[in-house]
Amino acid sequence: MLPVVSHEARTYRWPYATVTLIGINVLAFVFELSVGVRFVPFLQEWGLVPARVNAEVTAHNVLTLATAMFLHVGWIHLIGNMWFLFVFGDAVEDAFGWRWFLAIYLLSGFFANIAFMVGTSGSSVPAIGASGAIAGVMGASLVLWPAARLKIPTIFLIAFVLYLCYDLLVAVGMPSIVLGGPIIFIVSMLGTVVWYAVGRQRKTGQGFVFALFTMIALPAWVVLGLFFATNLWSGALSVVSPAYGGAVGWWAHIGGFVAGACLAMIFPKHPIVLKKRAVLG
Repeated sequence: MLPVVSHEARTYRWPYATVTLIGINVLAFVFELSVGVRFVPFLQEWGLVPARVNAEVTAHNVLTLATAMFLHVGWIHLIGNMWFLFVFGDAVEDAFGWRWFLAIYLLSGFFANIAFMVGTSGSSVPAIGASGAIAGVMGASLVLWPAARLKIPTIFLIAFVLYLCYDLLVAVGMPSIVLGGPIIFIVSMLGTVVWYAVGRQRKTGQGFVFALFTMIALPAWVVLGLFFATNLWSGALSVVSPAYGGAVGWWAHIGGFVAGACLAMIFPKHPIVLKKRAVLG
């Protein structure tokens, strides 16, 4: 997912539910750290393990459908998820109100875990993290404001596009001698970044480093559409080759995103707030 900095949607109420969810996730991670050497067994016990749930439906196994949504494997995992919840959550909560927003979040997380179980039914790798539920919030945001502009740092956008091109060439079977392994990706990324930054520097007079981190505004349907498409592509590849993508929950992201988008169409919204909201486009 591209590192979105802002969704440009003005909110009118304090996002109590969003802030509370972030706090719960942080506290849950602190508790995980407190178990010390039992950290990995703890995640295995309370994360959602498809093979375990499919083998035996017990109260504990069913409960992991909920507990898995509040666990994370590290600080980067936690901070990344909470950032996207912060960026998209406040506006979606403002549009639906905290009760319906919580319903979207929790139900998206539930259906995300169901999708993960279906897509990787025999996996013993646990589904861990709030990304499925947050994908649901992003799906709801796309339904509400498909034309909203999302701000993204230039350097990350360049890296992302080049990575997609490289990944696509590998997927279609381009000979490795032509691609030159990951070296071509690194060289082309650095070359493109330097070319852009120098051109931007000459045009605006900005510093080289500053030019790299200037913001590009893209429509939400492009950014979130790419998020969904890349997850669908990777999810399909993971079915063909279970080793593909490691422990990334592609199907959880897909299930959560679709659930959030569908719920956003059904749940009641605040029409006055939506009408007055300023979305820059």
